[in-house]
Amino acid sequence: MQSHLKMIQDLVDKIEEDVAYDVNIKKLAHINNMSPWHFQRLFKSIVGDTLGNYTRGRRLSLSANMLLETELSIIDIAFNVGFTSHESFSRSFKNYFKHSPKDFRNIKPLVLINKKPLLSNELLEHITEGMHQEPEIINKDEQIIVGMQLEIPSPFSTRDNICEYVAPYWFKLFEEEKNIENRIIQTYYALNISPSGNFTEEKINYIAAAPVSTLENTPEGMSTYTIPKQKVAIFNISTDIDSETAKKTIDYIYGYWLPNSKYKRGIGNDYELFENVIDFSDGSFSTKYVIPITE
Repeated sequence: MQSHLKMIQDLVDKIEEDVAYDVNIKKLAHINNMSPWHFQRLFKSIVGDTLGNYTRGRRLSLSANMLLETELSIIDIAFNVGFTSHESFSRSFKNYFKHSPKDFRNIKPLVLINKKPLLSNELLEHITEGMHQEPEIINKDEQIIVGMQLEIPSPFSTRDNICEYVAPYWFKLFEEEKNIENRIIQTYYALNISPSGNFTEEKINYIAAAPVSTLENTPEGMSTYTIPKQKVAIFNISTDIDSETAKKTIDYIYGYWLPNSKYKRGIGNDYELFENVIDFSDGSFSTKYVIPITE
């Protein structure tokens, strides 16, 4: 497996060095003593995306950055990322981002939900070792949560260490949770709330919370929120979850799993679910990342 991971990472590095690089699958397969079919199946089994989709997604993601961060003409950007004509680039870009390159540059969106992230060595290790690629799909019942709410930079639009913002509020929750009535023990939620519903804000609301069976008296200084009954995809995380692990999971879900699944992002908010928690400090709990979906 390690030799396969290195082979894929070397290929990704080559694409990143020259995004216009024309990948010769037959040649790569021959060098690695594989059939072209086997080579492509291997790439998809490890990454969760086809080589063609990955390459196209990276080209379009980089072109989106160029549109927002440079004054290069659209045709120059198209050629820089490997397209041979303005028409083919514009068509592919609009299919991918739902805006023409010109409109996209004028709108300047804060968050690109379907932006294809770079398959870094850290992300590749997380995909293969740190999480289960195939989520559990269930209809989850309504859940009331009570906890500490604050405003944080959106994890969809920043690389800031979110732990620095939220850690004090988790410690405060632990100190005060004995005052939460009808508490469901050993379970916690970390909920990201987007006022717009699509995470296009630079800042979102975050709740570090405990679930309750019924809502009666809310301790002073705490907020309540009801997660509605909805269909969700639940990704099991194999490592202790922190801001970097959560970001890698988000990158995988939105960059690879969701575009290749039969589902669409549903209405609602992503959240992290911590179960069977005895003590956060010793890692004796299971972690999940949950997103609402629809078919």
